[in-house]
Amino acid sequence: MEKTIKINIAGVVFQINENAFETLRDYLQAINNRLKNVTGGNEMIEDIEARIAEIFQSSSSWKTGIISLEDVNEMISTMGSPEEITEDFDTDYHNERKNSGKRMYRNPDSAIIGGVCSGLGAYFRIDPVILRVLFVVFSIFYLAGLFVYIVLWIALPGAVTPLQKKELHKDPPRRRDVGQTVSKEIRNASENLSKAVTNENSRKVGNAINEIFRAFGKFFIILFRIIIAIIGVSFIISGFSMLFSFVVIAFFNITPVFGNIFDTEIFYLPDLLSFVVNPPVTPWLMLLSSLVIILPLFGIIYWGIRMVFQFRVRDLALNLTMFIIWIVSCTALSLLLFSEGISFSNSGRTTEEISLPASDTIIIGINNYINSIEYERAIHLPFDDGFALYLDEDERKIYGGAVADIYRSDEEEAYMQIVKHSNGRTRGDALKKADNLNYLFNISGTNLLLDEYFTIPEGNRWSGAYIRIKIYIPEGVSIYVEEDAEDIFDDYLGNGVYSYELGDKTWIMTNEGLERNR
Repeated sequence: MEKTIKINIAGVVFQINENAFETLRDYLQAINNRLKNVTGGNEMIEDIEARIAEIFQSSSSWKTGIISLEDVNEMISTMGSPEEITEDFDTDYHNERKNSGKRMYRNPDSAIIGGVCSGLGAYFRIDPVILRVLFVVFSIFYLAGLFVYIVLWIALPGAVTPLQKKELHKDPPRRRDVGQTVSKEIRNASENLSKAVTNENSRKVGNAINEIFRAFGKFFIILFRIIIAIIGVSFIISGFSMLFSFVVIAFFNITPVFGNIFDTEIFYLPDLLSFVVNPPVTPWLMLLSSLVIILPLFGIIYWGIRMVFQFRVRDLALNLTMFIIWIVSCTALSLLLFSEGISFSNSGRTTEEISLPASDTIIIGINNYINSIEYERAIHLPFDDGFALYLDEDERKIYGGAVADIYRSDEEEAYMQIVKHSNGRTRGDALKKADNLNYLFNISGTNLLLDEYFTIPEGNRWSGAYIRIKIYIPEGVSIYVEEDAEDIFDDYLGNGVYSYELGDKTWIMTNEGLERNR
């Protein structure tokens, strides 16, 4: 078996084959001979040594732990001959020296988890154990130490290269003659190898303890990454689900799942806007609403993907641009909604009272006016059961559903109230809009025929308008509700009577309310 030798290059310990060692020794000796009498030559040799260590660490043999002759020859090919190095390195060296100094890094060489405490200890010349204890103590109280540790772990780069390791520690000390040190190590490599065997047993205990801590650290790192990945997957799933739901509901009016889950109709956003706002404003509201909702969902999906695959990318400009677009969209949407929402700022109500014919029985039916309505769009508002709007774009008319209710009258005669509600920019505007609502009915003998719908004046948008028909019946008077008329009534009429029970039956008004006439 070929003999291996341990050597130290730029603070990094390597195992190297004997023939590779001899070639490396001759190479370094040649460089040392050319630079030892040059001003600053010793410092230049130290940086050459650092570059050689970086090349060895990036080679495939670094993973197996033994530097071969092929690795040494490849390094020489990369670095160049001693003559080429001494000619080119002087300029590079002085430029690099201008930027060298003390910097803060994580120290992965003595890391337990992320190397944060070890790096801070090296930078501030504090025992890392003290910092670790402090982080643990502060993590117990409100997890403050844990959050600070994670932030520093993300923010601080790791000291990987020899130059970074030198910058990690205290301000660079007075330069020593690295060329002489390397030559001395090379001359005494055989003696160091035999001594290393003797000291190996004494280091095993300490190394075992360090490996235990590193194992725990790696476990927590893996656990942390798993948790982040799970959160990322949830972000992706929820983001795609909400994005898909918004698109199919708002733009395609498809509710195959959500309508069944919530037991309600989810309105079609373009239809709602066509009833409420002026037509020229509708496309802008759709665009701005989409940006306000979709951009955060894209952000959730994007960050979920990053959390799952844990890749790094310079996306600050992209994130900032998307955030600015979202802020501008929110501002513009708010201004438009405020401008259009002024028409809902005040409310008004008018009441018209009509006497009903004196009779022992009043028959309530429907005009079937819906049969003559032709409309292009319809919308059922989920926040008001039974209320619907219909749009006739050709005649520029909007129809709304009327709701009727039955009450006990304290008077001796039956009567009906038509209560009209609407909103407007001012109270006077709201009262005018309410009064202009058109509702048709017909009284013929003992028959009261009601229309299911009212009409908003041509060219006007819907501004929260609705109509309630209140029918007051004296005690002892009966009513007969035709079967097709029960849908116009409110769901619950009191005294345990529901609208779906009214049709094709005779009811009598009692002191408690409506009761079935036996």
